[in-house]
Amino acid sequence: MARELEKAEFQIETEDALVLASLGYKQEFKREFNSLSLFCVAFSIMGVLASVSASLQYPMSLGSSASMVYGWPVASLFVICVALSLAELCSAMPAGGGVYFYASKMSQGSGDAGERRMALITWMTGWFNVLGNVALVASIDWSLTQMIFAEVTLATDNAFVPTTAQCLGLYYAILVVHGLVGSLPTQILAVVNNFYVLLNLVSTVVVIVCLFALPSERNSAEWVFTHYDASPSGWNAGFAFFLGMLNAVWTMSGYAGAANIAEESRNANRAGPKAIILSVISTAVAGWLLLLAVCFSVKDVDAVLSSPLQMPMAQVMYDACGKQATLGLWFLVILVQLFTGSAAVIATSRVIFAFSRDNGIPMARWWKKVNKTTQTPINAVWLNILGSALLGLLGLISMTVLNAVFNLASISLYISYAIPIFCRITIGRKHFVPGPFHLGRWATPIGAIASLWTLFISVIFLFPYSLPVTPTNANYAVAVLGLIILLAGTWFALSAKNWFRGPLATVEYDQPSSDSSMDEKDSMKDAPIKMAS
Repeated sequence: MARELEKAEFQIETEDALVLASLGYKQEFKREFNSLSLFCVAFSIMGVLASVSASLQYPMSLGSSASMVYGWPVASLFVICVALSLAELCSAMPAGGGVYFYASKMSQGSGDAGERRMALITWMTGWFNVLGNVALVASIDWSLTQMIFAEVTLATDNAFVPTTAQCLGLYYAILVVHGLVGSLPTQILAVVNNFYVLLNLVSTVVVIVCLFALPSERNSAEWVFTHYDASPSGWNAGFAFFLGMLNAVWTMSGYAGAANIAEESRNANRAGPKAIILSVISTAVAGWLLLLAVCFSVKDVDAVLSSPLQMPMAQVMYDACGKQATLGLWFLVILVQLFTGSAAVIATSRVIFAFSRDNGIPMARWWKKVNKTTQTPINAVWLNILGSALLGLLGLISMTVLNAVFNLASISLYISYAIPIFCRITIGRKHFVPGPFHLGRWATPIGAIASLWTLFISVIFLFPYSLPVTPTNANYAVAVLGLIILLAGTWFALSAKNWFRGPLATVEYDQPSSDSSMDEKDSMKDAPIKMAS
């Protein structure tokens, strides 16, 4: 029986290598991830308990209870549309490049004009995805820094107030830890992420139960489902509701990381889409239940928003559960965020590796190296850490600018998601070849909804989150986004257009024709792959 299982697993890995070769790439990683561990990575990157805790101030100040109760599920429905469209692309093209690889294939055209268009679209998608992922790692680790100091502040009865230097020091220490974890062999990473999902789920359930069970007084259902107050933000009620959705969008970002680890997964064209869809749905449900628990237990919204702990969720726990219980519950939140950052570093390093493999990043030959011992892209891991560390230096200039970069993480990622989705339903509609998972006739309407949703949030999340606008509360994300477009676009126009050609084949693969016999197709498995020149 064991021999049969081993044979079946070898056959799956061989088929995965052939699928990858048909996309132009040789197999370079060990395929240690399966459907479960790939789901664990995607779910880990979103880290529902910690992510909701880190961004609770947005819906709470932009509509209060009703904004949390209704804004989250509304945003989740649109995010699921994005996830479905990405899952279809992942099933058809399970390559580590993820969204920028999909964009290249879906934007192909004939002649020189078609090639230039493809190169530009691929280039911009790649840079949006790389920078968005690096910024996501930075935002996760910066939030973890604030969480740890909130625990210390609470333990010392507000006597301890961290300085900017202390925050940066701890932030850099966390980045180093995540760099070390991200450098581990794939087999260990798969096991770690499996454990993390269990920790995440158990911690989320424990926090929800405590918020419902421990408070001596609870808010009424009428208050929870009908109370709406956007006055702390200064915005009108309608606009504030949409701004409050940042909580959901920031939490449900990065799940496409499952696609970036496709080359390390067995049965990738099925495991990848399954991981993307199930992780988003699971996060949507768990996040809404957590927000419901917060709404029933919160006592004073204004006091929570102005808490000396600098973390509204920590203050909600303290008011509802007391100091000792909060110290324990908040420690669980810290652990969840620690593993969330680890999963994000793993996914981001694969994005950097894949884009470097196609010469999209300067000094690409360094970042596309795979360590022979661990069979992981260790150099790409530490380039990610360096990039996130440099973003942290903005805190020495202005915390407002630093927060703008972190807010841009979700916007940049969703733009990189939307580009291949839009190309799939327009330019690439006729030559798209579906994989095992596909949307059929629903691909166009779902893709259109996903594209319009991304356009909507990419505009609305550039507005300041409170009025009147001052230098300290302005949202500089619009300036950072404009800078990315300007620099990447100028670089392409002046230089990259002459040498960047999108994905570069590392193998030559003779695809069997559709009218080949089964024997001919089976024989292709014996010697179908040659190293590309």
